[in-house]
Amino acid sequence: MPDLNLPGWQPADDASARVQAHFLMAEEAYDLLTEASHEELGGNDDFLLYEDLNAYHEAGRPAVAAHLHYNTDARTFTLDIERTPTFSMATAWLVERGADQDMFLHSTGHPGAPADERSAKAAERFIDANARYRLVEYAVEPGETWAMLRDTTAAGAERPYLLQVEAGDPERGYTLREGSFSSPQEVQQWLEQRRTALPPVAGADVPLVYSPQASAARTRTAVPSAKAAASEPVRAAALAATAGRRAVR
Repeated sequence: MPDLNLPGWQPADDASARVQAHFLMAEEAYDLLTEASHEELGGNDDFLLYEDLNAYHEAGRPAVAAHLHYNTDARTFTLDIERTPTFSMATAWLVERGADQDMFLHSTGHPGAPADERSAKAAERFIDANARYRLVEYAVEPGETWAMLRDTTAAGAERPYLLQVEAGDPERGYTLREGSFSSPQEVQQWLEQRRTALPPVAGADVPLVYSPQASAARTRTAVPSAKAAASEPVRAAALAATAGRRAVR
């Protein structure tokens, strides 16, 4: 885990100070999976993807994205985090804020990256289209997290409920499969039976509109961070220790 004491830097606001204090108090619960940086005149950014090991015991959200922005002129920083059920959602949040998605989709050897090309393509599709969706419900299960999201655009009018099933492997990464349904009841029925393949994603071919930060990130190459280095992983056998399905709305 990076040294978030950040000697020589001061939090720019109370919210950043609270997030920093939380990470420092609970650092053993967080495993840093991927880190990327972008530097520009007057400031720079670190984009961090963590696994919250405690979340598997608490029906929480195990994927934690953090955006650390430095104001080099004022020697201050802002630190924002987003907790999500799946790593593809956490990556989408980082990309929306300016991270280079390739740094998160094509790294290997940890649970926060796609395990195969099919999963990488599904994650990339979701990253590009994530503004369309709102989280409805999710559950953390042994080795698997599923999330149901609602498509808020006309593209998903007939089948507005997107189901994502993300199965994690601590060494290989995650497999991501997704499909669209017409109702929450259909989603639950599929989860209980799993007798058929997931249906196609509604509106998967709709043209996408990127945020300015995401557009900029798509045209540059992220560089390794010079401020911090990851510590040895503290990954435990938490995936196998979680309870059965616990849906959270």
